Amino acid sequence: MANPRVPRKKGQPAKSKKHSDLYTDEDPKGTITGLKFATVKDAEASVRKIKASDRTDAHKTQAAIAMEQRAKAAGKIAAAAVFRKFIESQKKKTVAKNKKKSKKMAVGGVAKKRNYRKEYDNYQGKPEQIKRRTARNAARGSLMKAGVAKRGDGKDVAHKNGNPRDNRRGNLALQRPSQNRSFARTKTAGKRNKRA
Repeated sequence: MANPRVPRKKGQPAKSKKHSDLYTDEDPKGTITGLKFATVKDAEASVRKIKASDRTDAHKTQAAIAMEQRAKAAGKIAAAAVFRKFIESQKKKTVAKNKKKSKKMAVGGVAKKRNYRKEYDNYQGKPEQIKRRTARNAARGSLMKAGVAKRGDGKDVAHKNGNPRDNRRGNLALQRPSQNRSFARTKTAGKRNKRA
């Protein structure tokens, strides 16, 4: 069952999450005017108007979705189906556009193959980075030995004080990558001990 309509109250700001009124125009500047859904003919004429408008494809799709929802709420299932057909055609158009874009990137040379050798020579192969990587691997190894971490668990080993070489058990914790990598990687970012 659909959620009940919560009309917008007087004085309530536009785009507020406290109301869900299908019939309130939240952003009248970009509105495609004259759209109807009372009959199938009205819906077809509305789809023609949406197609002929100078709005973006995303805007056109959004307008059709709003009209489909209004038609459904009014019990006009046949009219809603007309809008749904247009929405599905827009989806296909978007998929085709995205495929074309990704193909263009690959052919145009924008999406280059990653050069691991160059990365290693320029950064990963530096003595400092080798020491850090060794320390990180040792940290995971110690947590795996303790039974806290598992191979392929998708978690990061976090150093609580931010020092990747401090592998004391009390300084290590298992975290989601989004949590562990949520701060900028500068020398002092996210560290409790700024000197570490």
